[in-house]
Amino acid sequence: MEEEVGEFRMKVKVLEMDDYYAQIEFKDVNYSFVNSVRRSLVSMVPCLALHEIDFHMGSLGSYVDDESGDEREYESISAMFNEIVAHRIGMLPVPTDEKTIEAFGDSIGDDSKQPEIMYSLHKQGPCTVYSGDLEPVSGDDSLVIPETNVPIVKLAEGQAILIYAKAKMGNAQKHTKWQCVVAPRFYQAPTITVSSGKGSKAIFDIIGKKDFKKKGKSHVIDNPVKAHAALNKLEQLWNDKEAKESMEVTSKKDHFIFEFETNGAMKAKLALEQALKALDGHCNEFASAIDATA
Repeated sequence: MEEEVGEFRMKVKVLEMDDYYAQIEFKDVNYSFVNSVRRSLVSMVPCLALHEIDFHMGSLGSYVDDESGDEREYESISAMFNEIVAHRIGMLPVPTDEKTIEAFGDSIGDDSKQPEIMYSLHKQGPCTVYSGDLEPVSGDDSLVIPETNVPIVKLAEGQAILIYAKAKMGNAQKHTKWQCVVAPRFYQAPTITVSSGKGSKAIFDIIGKKDFKKKGKSHVIDNPVKAHAALNKLEQLWNDKEAKESMEVTSKKDHFIFEFETNGAMKAKLALEQALKALDGHCNEFASAIDATA
């Protein structure tokens, strides 16, 4: 696939696109452009996060003490401050789909336009409270927290917790809890050339020959993903002088492999689309500001 903007032409190829992982190849672009995509994925993608956490204070029902047989009340208390529990809940990924973004993507910064998405959590000790214990009040299964085994707090006997949490649309420019993309990274596409010699045996012993192509007296890996994986394995030969002399690694300044994951709140394809849309809007605003001052 090729994208053209004015005199700028780049080649983009999606190498892998899973639900929560993407790997993309960029050609004929510079470092600054790819880094801008990375920064947009980190901070400019709109998504939902739990923002308003209300704790019920006071009695939360009763229970019979096993030892004494007396009836006692559950206390709304735990070993952690409510602020810490609220922070843990706020960092959980909240499912965000395309329809939600279309409906509320422009509501960032405007509380009057926020969605009415509520969650509840009610647990009585002794137990460990997990993210899966948060339930959407509406009963909509599509809003269930995707990571169900994240521990939130441990409750002892006689302790209980009752929480209502409201989701809010935002982006990571405001707080990291709205960052749905994890560890976006990229590298210049490498090519490995191994010449015949004493050191080549150590190289082939580690990574084999199946990914190499024979070119004259040399063996070459020109697939950038396979070359990158091979280089990671060959780090153990860092102090092997003969192996290093038998291998040449080259790369192009306009050729990159880009990859990222999401935290489960959003599909990787949607996150990439939203990041590019936000980046495009940001650049247009910048260009308009320059034109206005000219």
